Amino acid sequence: MRLRLLDWLIISAYGVVVLTIGLTIARRRQTAESYFLAGRTLRWPFIGASLLASNISAEHFVGLAGSGFSIGLAVGGFEWMAVFCIVPLVVLFLPFYIRNRIYTVPEFLERRYSRGIRMLFSSLMIVLSVLTKISISLWAGSIVFTGLLGWDRLTVIWVIGLATALYTMKGGLRAVVYTDAIQSTVLLSAALVLTLAGLQRVGGWHGLRSRLDPSMFSMVRPLTNPDVPWLGMFVGVFLVGSFYWSMDQVMVQRVFAARDLNEGRLGTIFCAFLKVLTPFLLVLPGLIAKALHPTLDAPDKAYPMLLADLMPAGLLGLTIAGIAAALMGHLSATYNSVATLITRDFYLHWRPQADQSSQVRCGRIAVIAVFAMGALWAPVIGQFHSLWIYLQSVGAYLMMPFVGVFFLGVLWRRVTTAGVWASVLSGFTLGPVLMIDQQRPFLRLLQAPVMRPWLHGAILEFVVCVTVLVSVSLSTEAQPPASIAAATFNWSGGLQGGEELHRGLRDYRVWLAAVVSITAAVWFVMR
Repeated sequence: MRLRLLDWLIISAYGVVVLTIGLTIARRRQTAESYFLAGRTLRWPFIGASLLASNISAEHFVGLAGSGFSIGLAVGGFEWMAVFCIVPLVVLFLPFYIRNRIYTVPEFLERRYSRGIRMLFSSLMIVLSVLTKISISLWAGSIVFTGLLGWDRLTVIWVIGLATALYTMKGGLRAVVYTDAIQSTVLLSAALVLTLAGLQRVGGWHGLRSRLDPSMFSMVRPLTNPDVPWLGMFVGVFLVGSFYWSMDQVMVQRVFAARDLNEGRLGTIFCAFLKVLTPFLLVLPGLIAKALHPTLDAPDKAYPMLLADLMPAGLLGLTIAGIAAALMGHLSATYNSVATLITRDFYLHWRPQADQSSQVRCGRIAVIAVFAMGALWAPVIGQFHSLWIYLQSVGAYLMMPFVGVFFLGVLWRRVTTAGVWASVLSGFTLGPVLMIDQQRPFLRLLQAPVMRPWLHGAILEFVVCVTVLVSVSLSTEAQPPASIAAATFNWSGGLQGGEELHRGLRDYRVWLAAVVSITAAVWFVMR
């Protein structure tokens, strides 16, 4: 596909605006709090836009469209489940995070359990951010730009990754959030343009339905479906998604930076409203590609094929800018969050007296380091058959042990540090076994059709880990109540620390109820 002058002008304008904003903000004098948490001054529109940009990357454009091509619209359930997964963050976890004024999620774990648990979780999040966030985003971006422009994949990986690292390294979270606001607008606009163009080509919604099997449009699939079974979707994805939205540093760091608790809640809910749209903007193009190119040899080529087939001059440039926006927004969020983990959880442990400038310098070095590691690992991702399934399955199996650790740890004071260690070690043993069994079955217990979906394996892992967590906790000495009071729920009633309820349109409960109800209603209609 040959880009015209108008396309290059749009792409260039986007790049100039993003880099200018990021580097302009970098000129401000940076303290540790301003660099890592934007001075804790963010308002809800910027929080919501940054959450979306942090969540959606090039692998969403490529992976969701590819899965839509091969599976159907039901894969959009991952996006709609996000609406329900933000409920624990908004209602339960956020008051604790804001009250404790923490920089990182592992810091909260230390207050609830121990320093060792903090270091373990932080190390795992750093490794997974490189293996399942940075590298996947860079590889997915290289697929799109190589398919459209003929660029060398390694060139795409290193140039875009380094450009994003530059403004993230210099400007910190404030630069990330303000550029995310632009990038969210661009990526949603670009996705909408392509979806509308595709629907027009196939004769609208009814024309699309007439070309494809009706099952491609069903949002609820049988219990034995290998990729999106209804039990796995409603239970497994909720468990994994609740961890992702409430406990993943990349996501919650921008909520830590909220001006106050209510701003953080409203920003998270704003992102949930945007997530209602994403199945139609990111999965539906895969179905359109199926109707137009049913013999496409690789599902992950669906989105690049549509771009080359449908987008005229100007709109093609906008769409490429949108994919670049998604890629850069996700990368910048991950760079900044990993830098925060390295600086706050490790560097300050080794040098507790480090001054503000030393902490910022450490964060900037960390940004460059994680970019380089992600770029080196990115080509390995190409060996997996589906970007989206790789991302979801790896995250599910490796993070599932911590879901019970967080939920039960906050709700039940009897959970002990020994129980956490036992639960995590059980999960780290069982998870890889289940992942291998999904590819080359050898466990007789999992040969039943209902147990073959990988999401059901993740649920099994959760049950085992929680059982171990509870059993070992009850058999070991309880932690002193006073030492964990600030990190556990007060069942005696009343508002949690730092919480203040607002009235009218400022009441987060009104908007939370609205977005949950809308999502449930649309899902029911499209079942």
